[in-house]
Amino acid sequence: MNKRYRFFYHFNKHTKRLTVHFKGQCIPAEGIICEPQTESKWNKTQPFLVMQGFAKEVKVEKGVAFIR
Repeated sequence: MNKRYRFFYHFNKHTKRLTVHFKGQCIPAEGIICEPQTESKWNKTQPFLVMQGFAKEVKVEKGVAFIR
């Protein structure tokens, strides 16, 4: 399966963690290791700045989200 899906991540002020949004899920993480290229996106409402790109999968291991 080589299909890539849009993802984005940002800092969540309420939980004081990073969150990765991928395939309709909001995944909390302590850190992120991101292999695909990303670009910044500014929004008019919160979260004002997100990093977005395309990925095949997101896995969480020991609190770290690996985006591939």
